[in-house]
Parts: sequence; structure tokens; C-alpha cells
Amino acid sequence: SSRGKERKSRKSIFGNNPGRLSPGESAALAKASGKGPLDVMRQTWEDPCSPYNSPASLSAIIRTPKCYHISSLNENAAKRLCRRYSQKLIQHTTCQLLRTYPAATRIDSSNPHPLIFWLHGVQLVALNYQTDDLPLQLNAAMFEANGGCGYVLKPPVLWDKNCSMYQKFCPLERDFDNKEPAIYSLTIVSGQNVCPSNSTGSPCIEIDVLGMPLDSCHFRTKPIHRNTLNPMWNEQFLFRIHFEDLVFLRFAVVENNSSAVTAQRIIPLKALKRGYRHVQLHNLHNETLEISSLFINSRRMEESPSGNTLPASLLFSLGERKAAVTYKVTVHGIPGPEPFTVFNVSAGTTAAQLLHQLLATIKGTESCAADYFLMEEKSFISKEKSECRKPPFQRVIGPEEGLVQLLNSWFPEEGYVGRIIFKTREENLNERNVFQEAKEEAAISSEDDSFFVQVHDVSPEQPRTVIKAPRFSTAQDVIQQTLCKAKYSYSILSNPNPSDYVLLEEVTKEPTNKKSSTSKPSQRILSDQECVFQAQSKWKGAGKFILKLKEQVQAARDDKRKGISFTSELKKLTKSSKQYRGFMSPSLQVLSDSPQSKDERAACGLTFSDIVE
Repeated sequence: SSRGKERKSRKSIFGNNPGRLSPGESAALAKASGKGPLDVMRQTWEDPCSPYNSPASLSAIIRTPKCYHISSLNENAAKRLCRRYSQKLIQHTTCQLLRTYPAATRIDSSNPHPLIFWLHGVQLVALNYQTDDLPLQLNAAMFEANGGCGYVLKPPVLWDKNCSMYQKFCPLERDFDNKEPAIYSLTIVSGQNVCPSNSTGSPCIEIDVLGMPLDSCHFRTKPIHRNTLNPMWNEQFLFRIHFEDLVFLRFAVVENNSSAVTAQRIIPLKALKRGYRHVQLHNLHNETLEISSLFINSRRMEESPSGNTLPASLLFSLGERKAAVTYKVTVHGIPGPEPFTVFNVSAGTTAAQLLHQLLATIKGTESCAADYFLMEEKSFISKEKSECRKPPFQRVIGPEEGLVQLLNSWFPEEGYVGRIIFKTREENLNERNVFQEAKEEAAISSEDDSFFVQVHDVSPEQPRTVIKAPRFSTAQDVIQQTLCKAKYSYSILSNPNPSDYVLLEEVTKEPTNKKSSTSKPSQRILSDQECVFQAQSKWKGAGKFILKLKEQVQAARDDKRKGISFTSELKKLTKSSKQYRGFMSPSLQVLSDSPQSKDERAACGLTFSDIVE
């Protein structure tokens, strides 16, 4: 038939001959020009000055000239459009709806990967809900972040003309010149009941970064042999992200022997909160596992642009949206009942602005704002507890220094933790003077900076230990090093807090009299802030330090007091019983005539039977 010949003469919808137009328009254009509908469409698509369509649009190809028209394409056709007309497809979806659906060849009801269509602005991606596979889990994660309302706003680069990368973004590109990516750090610390159906498996964690091809990557942890209840990995992974708005993290618990996935979870990168978090795991049907979770630590590091490169996060987002994002800053040392206060700041907030905001909350500090400042403190964390603690590094934060940049410059992976402290000029001056005096005293006292001290009765497994400590170490510092050295003893594990212990000094002085060969040792308890080196240097005989619990010292004191009181009471009772029987010594008879003895007899006027009872 003529209709069949016309259908055969048409080219593919992806070429320059897309076929018929919408009803009404093709006939009118054909009558006006005297050409057939195919020639009219070819002319309008190829002519850059055509009022019907622009050369950068796919409306003619997809046959939707009106903004209220919606087109449906199967996945194969949509993938070809993504590969051939990537930027034109993104521009088409800014003003018209587009829908894709699984191809008819998927007889097993499997699903296509929806992320490639989302990256090109396709609004509706139909999936087979009867199959619980990765695309369906990804679709659930896409609409889970906003409460499952069914709508998610597309990234600004796909629709907003104010974005610097608008109409320049191609998701399938493998090279982004002059664009510095963001660096993310992800640490898989541990897991809790990661394989509910198999308690003797050897689990490992697979991490998939799902985004555009340039950002996608895959990681895998080492397997933990026969431990699914509380496996410990402590493995860190670093990856770079250019386009952060459409990136997903997939955590999959894989049994190492059978390679079977026992639990999984997909989270949008934008929804993942920074810091230490528990990630609730789901089963393969995307149902929540109440007792299964992963303990992770995630962190975003600031880009470090060099030369003509710019951060990719600025190019793919709006400046207004970037400024509207709020960050939380914790400030320590503010006067009040709380040890710290949390403030909300923006990306451009400086130290001077935060200081004015902080002083506005404190009464009586408006007139003397110049007397206050913010200080950065970095406390170093030793990997081994037996190492000597380093003094923290402190510096004054400049008034024009950005706080968000300061927070992003801290790297806990390098072995320190940073914080911001509110200080006054007077406090800073006093601290400097005290530190300088302590430093001078330590320098004058000895040329060497350390000494050896022996601590006895540390634990039943370790009766004594020798540690090397700085000469200005206090009793609490020595106790802390002693506990760190004996950390595997059962008695130390039951009481690991250094503030529960004291150092008992026992010194045996040399006998002054040559006839007496033995001398009684003297004991005293060192205060928490007393210098151990100075106490040890004052010994004039044999001495030692003994580690004691505060409870034991208090109990010994109570027992001593009870023993003294019991002895005095026993003497009184013995004395009264002798008086009752009449067996009194002459010296006691003389003393009994005194008024004091009469009072004592009156106070102790008990019968002998009462005393025996």
C-alpha cells in the first residue's frame, strides 16, 4: 500500500528525517510551501533560521513540537539519543517531559540502569517493580531522600540558565579540563550482624560509587574470617567526584566464599551526613534489617585548585544555592554552663563575623570586642597509648580567615583533632607566662628532659613497671603511662580511668642509730598535680612509688580509724569490768578517787553480765 511504502521510505527518528509532524501543523505547512510533509520536516530541521524549531533541539526528532506533549521511548532508543545527542537531549528535557520504559526483549522482567537517563534530564524512567534488582534499589534511594513524595528537583546544570555549565555539560565525557574534583574520604570501621542468615560466614564490603562514568568506581575490603556478628575492617578509601548532585554510594555485604550479597544499602551522596555514622542495612528486597548496620566515617575535603583550574562544585551549582548552604561550627570556651556552643555559618563567613555573632550572645562584651579572639587548637593523637602525649598546637585565627575553609583543612587521618576556642587577650597572656615559667623551671632543674621511674603493684600480672617520662610530669601523667603499659591486665581493664588511682610514696630512711638495724618506712600520697621527679629527688634513702586505687586508700584509712576507736573502747570496758569485780590495782585505786574517775565510772556503769553479752 502507499502507506507501507511511505513508512519504508522514512529514516530512523535519530536521523535528519524524523517523519510526520503533529496533526494540523504538517498539513498547513505542506499547503503553504507546496511540499510534502517529509520535505517540510527535513527543511525545518536543517534550516537554522526556521521559526518552527532550533537546531539545538530534539523536538523534531522526538515529534513533540508542543510543550504539553510527552514522548515515550524504549530504553534502546533513549540510550542512542544519550550517546548521539547528549546536550540536545538535555536542552529538550528542560521544557518537555520525556519517558523511557524497558525494552520488550527483557523477557525476564529485568530493568535498565536509570542513572544514565537521569543524568540527561529524562523525567520519567519506568521500571519493572516485580524484580528486586540494582536499578530498582537505585530508584528507591533516589526518592527516599525527600521522604518518598515522588518528585525530586533536577540539578541546576540541567535546567537553570544561570548555571555556568548550562548547555555545556555532557555526562558521558571522560575528561573534564580545568575542573578540580572534590575528594571524599570513606572509612569502613566495623559492622554489626551483617549476615543475619549466616553467622559463620566471612563477610567483606563492596563499595560502588554510582554516577557519571568519570566519577564511577568500585572498592572492596578484605574479608573477615568467620565473623559476621561484629567484624572490624578499619579500611579507608579515597575517591574524586566532579558532579556531586547525582552520585550514589552502594554498600553491599558479600560473603567471600560464595560471593552472595547478604545485605545492601544505597544512599545519595548529598544525603550522607559527614562524620561517624551508622548506616542501616537492607535486604535484597530493600526491606530494613533492624539489627544490621555498618559503622562508617565519611568526610569531604576541599578542592585545591591550582593555576587556571576551578572547583567543580562551583561550576555545577548556583552561587545563591552555595551561599544558602549552612554549616555548623563548634566553639569551645564560651562562658556559660555548657562546655561548647554550636553556631550556624555560611560558606563565606569569616572569623570576625563569627566573633561578632558570638559576642552578641554574651552579655557585657559589646563594648570591649577587641579584647576577644578565636584560636585554632590541634590536639595530636598518638597511635600507641604508651607514647608520650604531645602538647597541642595553637594559633590565632585571622579576622578575614574563612571558617569553612579552616574546617576543611583539618585532616584527622594525619593524627590530630582540631577545634576552635574562644579566648580573651588576658587569658592568653597568663597562659603564655605560666607556660614560659614551667618551661624555664624544667630547663633549669636538669639538662636532660626525661627520667626513669619505677611503679610497684601495678597489677597481679605485672607487679612492677619502669617508664620513661618527662621531668615535669605530674602524678596523673605517670599514672596514665603506667595504665597504658599494663592495659591488658584484668584489674586495669576493670578500672581504666586514671583519675581513680593515686601514687603512694614509700620512703625508708637510713637509721640514725647504728644499734637499730631496721627502720619503719614512711608513706604519703602524692597529689594529682605534684611533680614526680621533684618528689623522687628528695629521697634520702630507699624509696618506691606504689599504684593504689583511691577506694583502697580510703578503706585503709577507715579501718585504721575503726581500729583506734575499738582499742580505746576495749580499754574502757576492761577497766570498768575490773572495777565491778573489785580487782583494782593500787594505782587504779588512787586514780579512782579523782572526780574524773567517778565520772568515768558513772559513764561506764554497766553490770558484768551486760559486758559479757
